[in-house]
Amino acid sequence: MKENTEKGTSDETEKKSELRSGALRSSLAVELHTRYAILLWEGQHTEKKEKDGRKVSHRRIMGMPYFLHLVNRINEDSLKDDPFADEKMYLLEQEFNRGTGRLERLVTELDNILKNVPARISLSEALSVSPVNISVFSRTPVGYRCVWLLVGFDQLALKAFQASHYGLISHAQRDDYLRRGAQSIHRSYGLVLGYRSSGITRRDILQNSSALTEQMASLDEDILLGKKRSSFSPPVSKESIALLQSVKNARPESMSAPEEPSESRLQVDPQTGTDSLTC
Repeated sequence: MKENTEKGTSDETEKKSELRSGALRSSLAVELHTRYAILLWEGQHTEKKEKDGRKVSHRRIMGMPYFLHLVNRINEDSLKDDPFADEKMYLLEQEFNRGTGRLERLVTELDNILKNVPARISLSEALSVSPVNISVFSRTPVGYRCVWLLVGFDQLALKAFQASHYGLISHAQRDDYLRRGAQSIHRSYGLVLGYRSSGITRRDILQNSSALTEQMASLDEDILLGKKRSSFSPPVSKESIALLQSVKNARPESMSAPEEPSESRLQVDPQTGTDSLTC
């Protein structure tokens, strides 16, 4: 009886171990219809001829693939508890939120313009006869947020060119829509351009070295203490935050500022006619 019970238990354990799902997989592809959006994706490169005759390609304007590469590195540094990487993640999310709102407003404006046509006239949606399909992969959601911005810009560009083609807006207005629509993408590229891993963690800050203190001067204290943080960043190290908070609480909250010397005045004695300098 005991042997049968043990056998039944082992069979149940084997069945439970077999009921395991595999890793989740998903692919993402974007479809771009305008040359402006494709240029924002690809960036621009220039070729320079070296002394030995070789042609070397140099990146002149950043594109989305290199942006995703840098954002992945920033995300990895954020995992290592680097406050400078956390700051980049936070600033990027703020820019994406502003950019999304701006694109929505501009697209709504153009939709209203395209609807303002005489009765019995209908306009079909403008699409490219041969759009470009691109597969996208990012290790962090922040990367995909920028991709959404670029796809939104592509939709804006389609509507701007359509409205301009039918004379509903001028060429100058069309170019202004394109410029304003691309602003957040350019700013996002600019935020990560030239990023270098600092190699600093929150625990390193507790060492209070002079060189480190100088680097930390530009960092927002709320970022350092985890109060301001991207919703897509990895969880902050609670242990590091607790140590930093204890150090902050140990410091005096207010330092009395030295009194400023009073302004010197030149006084003349009316009786003697002599002057004296008083402070």
